[in-house]
Amino acid sequence: MDICIFNSNTNVNEQDYEVVERKGIGHPDTICDSLAEKISANYSLYTYQKYGHIFRHMIDKLSILGGKTKVYFGGGEFIKPIRILLNGRFTENFCNEKIPYVDIATETIYEHMKFLFPMIDCKKNIEIIDNTHSSQGPGVVYKKDGTTNNERSSFFNIKNETFIQYHNNMNRTNDTSTTVSFYPYTVLENVVLYVENQLNSKEFKRKYSFVGNDIKVMGTRIGKNIDITTCIAFISLYTPDKDFYRNNIKFLKSFLIDILSQKYLGYTFNISINTRDNLENDDLYLTLTGSAVESGDEGAVGRGNRSCGFIPFCRNISLEAPCGKNPVYHTGKLFTVIGNIISNRIYNQIGIENTVYLTSQMGGKIEEPWKIAIGLTNNSFISSGLKSTIENIVNEELKKHNKTTQDIILEKIKLY
Repeated sequence: MDICIFNSNTNVNEQDYEVVERKGIGHPDTICDSLAEKISANYSLYTYQKYGHIFRHMIDKLSILGGKTKVYFGGGEFIKPIRILLNGRFTENFCNEKIPYVDIATETIYEHMKFLFPMIDCKKNIEIIDNTHSSQGPGVVYKKDGTTNNERSSFFNIKNETFIQYHNNMNRTNDTSTTVSFYPYTVLENVVLYVENQLNSKEFKRKYSFVGNDIKVMGTRIGKNIDITTCIAFISLYTPDKDFYRNNIKFLKSFLIDILSQKYLGYTFNISINTRDNLENDDLYLTLTGSAVESGDEGAVGRGNRSCGFIPFCRNISLEAPCGKNPVYHTGKLFTVIGNIISNRIYNQIGIENTVYLTSQMGGKIEEPWKIAIGLTNNSFISSGLKSTIENIVNEELKKHNKTTQDIILEKIKLY
């Protein structure tokens, strides 16, 4: 397996300008990513524990159509429910035994939405629309008598135990795709993550229950000057009046500047919050649940954070949407995770900032990607010893892909 290792000048920390975005856990796009990933994990666990195999599925096209609410200081009400569209495919039968994948998806959605929005009555305020199917996809050619020797005909409807062997795809990749991973993160990337994580932490919510979790953070850096603009949803039940709202916008600005200035010495910070607000016209980011998903905002898998948890506009990134993809053989997901692990290991073992590119060719071996390239920053001297160390890291992680799949379905690895 040939690995291209090359010098790259992409050290984003040293660039004069940088911009990074983080969509918080209550943002409609992030909700879609998390739901798709959790449904995939729970379905995988169900079939693995019951049948010993992770059956074919993909729910990476899940989307949300926002509901409708009426809010006022001190409360509010739902007018129309949030609609969640289950768009994808599941193996629905095993030897005439029905696999309850819609029940698994429904329980997963209710559990996670209740976690995000405790005030939601899931059965009243959420409508789940089942758009799933079990079509095998292109590639099955039938004879005139209606029969075929192609195993794909039973990909999503297992006729007998013989066909189980095809559900690991014979350790072949299911797509032609490219994933991009990098490590370490820049100061601004860490700042953007830190802001959203602090505002959505359990400790912060216990003290300041009026703060919802639909928090979007956009950060820019020019030299050592960092500007942050963030939208922070207020929860109407815990926001008694306009003065409370106005005063706590000021508090949140002060809070963020204080914690950032203490943690990131040598940088200056400017904070803007809810910049569209017009208090005179009662145009405020006031919500019933803490998210714009309640009132018309839509979401879709893959439109939000990259697998690193943010959107780094000044880096090379993959447009793959890993959440909800099959964790066994779909390289848009599996290679994203493996690439992230490889990049992290290279930095922690060698101390060189790097970018990892993994390109799969449909039908190829998972352990042998079609193309592998690794860019090392700061014009590092690429000795034979360095090349050998990196190649060993790459080969070790690719061979461990089955363990990586297990870590994914156990949610030890987060992709959003």
